[in-house]
Amino acid sequence: MAKSNGKGVASLVLGIVSIVFTGLGIIPGVIGLILAMQQKKVYPNKINTVGFITSIIGIILSVIVIIWTIIAGATLLTLFM
Repeated sequence: MAKSNGKGVASLVLGIVSIVFTGLGIIPGVIGLILAMQQKKVYPNKINTVGFITSIIGIILSVIVIIWTIIAGATLLTLFM
């Protein structure tokens, strides 16, 4: 039976999407991370590893942007009150 790399490629694509769309990228980042972990159990390879890394980077960037947005919004709110 041939080993499939579909989840590895999907995790890579979702990781890249999570980096590009940083604010909302936490959702594809988490999905990409889950797919990368599932693929690692079946057929670990470099695409799977890169998908895992890009998903983590996308999640971290999304969390930073969300926190920054909350802080900036709170600061603007206090300036106009």
